[in-house]
Amino acid sequence: MPEEIRGKIFYAPGEYYPGNNDISPEELEKIKAGFAAWNAHRDALPPEKLVHLRDRFGDEDKLGTDQEAEYLAEVEERKRRGEYWG
Repeated sequence: MPEEIRGKIFYAPGEYYPGNNDISPEELEKIKAGFAAWNAHRDALPPEKLVHLRDRFGDEDKLGTDQEAEYLAEVEERKRRGEYWG
């Protein structure tokens, strides 16, 4: 049974969800191979070549929720430490 957490719905592996559930084993292997190739490429990068994604690529989805004040306080702390690139 799907579980709703903070307005988002999560399904267990193998559980039916609305959308395309008709992935053939060949397609699934192709997808997994693509992820494995990407992870190998990413893991081969030296630390100085890594790029930090701005918070708009994930963290800002806390805005407008009950976690907004905590998130904004964390952003201010990271700005103070010089770790905020948003």
